[in-house]
Amino acid sequence: MEETKNMTAERSLEIITQQIAQSRRAVSKVTGQSLFISGICTMCMAVVIAIINFVLINNAIVGVGHLLWLVLPLIIWLFMRKYNKEHAHTPVSLVGSMVAKTWSTFAWFVIGYFVIALIWGFVAARVLPIESYVASRIEVTPVIVLLMGMAITITGHILKQRWLIIFGIVAGLGCFIWEHFGMGQTIVLLLSDQPHLSLRAAAAATMLPCLTIFVFALVGLMLPGLMLKRQK
Repeated sequence: MEETKNMTAERSLEIITQQIAQSRRAVSKVTGQSLFISGICTMCMAVVIAIINFVLINNAIVGVGHLLWLVLPLIIWLFMRKYNKEHAHTPVSLVGSMVAKTWSTFAWFVIGYFVIALIWGFVAARVLPIESYVASRIEVTPVIVLLMGMAITITGHILKQRWLIIFGIVAGLGCFIWEHFGMGQTIVLLLSDQPHLSLRAAAAATMLPCLTIFVFALVGLMLPGLMLKRQK
């Protein structure tokens, strides 16, 4: 009788383990589709914003194109909704719920941080001297890519995908270092014949973050998403 109970318990544990593994595989494909769509949308938005900032660059409306980032979550949601309507999607499971909560938490933090930075930048530019404004402005891009890298890494842990963990760490920390230390702007100014020309500096400040986001979306979102989609 005792042996029967032990075998039943072992069998139950085995069934639960198998179900979790199957759920993880199914969620991996759905997550891959989400990452792929998010990567494509983000890359396209980065290109559009860079073009707008380049066309409209002047002392009055520098960087106005960055306001379009607020529309990106809505665009991604609309594409995902359309995809889910056309394809049978995985029922909600523990693994899927953990992944969804990870990315919803990331979205709320990023949107909140972006809005705070936007409001502070608007107020500080009008009440502070230029030196104080430059010293106190909130840098948005480095923090966002770092948070996104963390979300990708956590997703990799949930799905037990080691390569996805590595992608998240490399993309997040790499883009954070590049953007935080202003490496792109430094290179542009060093290559410029007139390093202190305000127009060139403004162009670097408004367009290079788009390049950082584009590279991150390619390395951290689209490529991992494509690999997850193609997993058997």
